[in-house]
Amino acid sequence: MSVSNINSSVDYLGRDMNLTKRQTEIVELLASGMTAEQTAERLSRAVPTVRRHIQLAYERVGARNTAHLVAISIRKGFICLIVVSMLTGTDDGLRRGNKTRLVRRVEQVEMYA
Repeated sequence: MSVSNINSSVDYLGRDMNLTKRQTEIVELLASGMTAEQTAERLSRAVPTVRRHIQLAYERVGARNTAHLVAISIRKGFICLIVVSMLTGTDDGLRRGNKTRLVRRVEQVEMYA
């Protein structure tokens, strides 16, 4: 294995570990405290479609749950904490009681970090 492959986003089986643009967008919204249902509404997509994107993102990065997916995405630079903090500042979902969910998710992410 060459040195250039060590930092690539391809695993040892040659699978692409990068998230797609849509998966990244969904993970950012999940990181901001939104549920899959709220994310689907926000993106004008069907809930099963959003859940499928989440499942594919889990598989791509080897995540076990949403908090782990968010932690890996932050660590690998797939999502930006600045973008997530901007989402939490303007997100309608937080006014509907998602602040507690966001705090729990941040605590879970810190466990995986």
